[in-house]
Amino acid sequence: MQRCLIVDDEMPARQELLYILSSIEGMEVVGEASNGIEALELIKMLRPDIVFLDIQMPQISGIDVARRLSEEGYNPIIIFVTAYDQFAVEAFEVNAIDYLLKPISEERLQKTLEKITSTRNNSEEIDYNNLSRLIQDIRTNTKVAPQRICLYYKNKLIPIETKDIIYATIEDKNTVIVSNKGKFETNCTLNELMDRLDSSIFFRSHKSYIVNLNYIESIEPWFNSTYNINLKGYKEIIPVSRSYAKGFKEVMNID
Repeated sequence: MQRCLIVDDEMPARQELLYILSSIEGMEVVGEASNGIEALELIKMLRPDIVFLDIQMPQISGIDVARRLSEEGYNPIIIFVTAYDQFAVEAFEVNAIDYLLKPISEERLQKTLEKITSTRNNSEEIDYNNLSRLIQDIRTNTKVAPQRICLYYKNKLIPIETKDIIYATIEDKNTVIVSNKGKFETNCTLNELMDRLDSSIFFRSHKSYIVNLNYIESIEPWFNSTYNINLKGYKEIIPVSRSYAKGFKEVMNID
């Protein structure tokens, strides 16, 4: 009997998978988790043989849950569950990663279980860094960034073309967007804002800054492999912190 744990932040998705697994001989669902933190606790307590792990979850992603388990030396069979499209399916298959595509079909689940029974064992390791890059590639290739967002100013909503956003930062714990139309506050965090913006144009250069690459006038190398960005027509200097410097060098083709 294979003991299974289902991890998904959406109850209908958990119920769907639970229903399908209940009809498959040799599968026993020993628990359900609605987020990554709960998943880690239940996995340590229940020690399941198989973990059906949703990739996109708040707080801790499915990839990070799997990575933490690996670091702790416990390697149950991980079957990632994803809502990504056919592009993702092909990418997962090329990288030999076990996955289920939502909505889950019983036939596809059966094939996945047969695959792990015949070709995998608990000692095999997943390259989580490669998987993280894969997911980022999927997001880049499948996300359609909005061309405009609406921001409040004096009790009115002002539509802003995203290409006109120059940079975003944190001021007095508030997220502030500076654009060609002026400065606006938004309820979004910088993480949420970055998810909405086109990653080929906007770059997270610092924990407190997102910058529009098209507005960069010059780049000054700074200490400890960091950089300062000078903007066209603006006095604000945008820092590139050490943790973002490698990605910045790649984006800007800095040798």
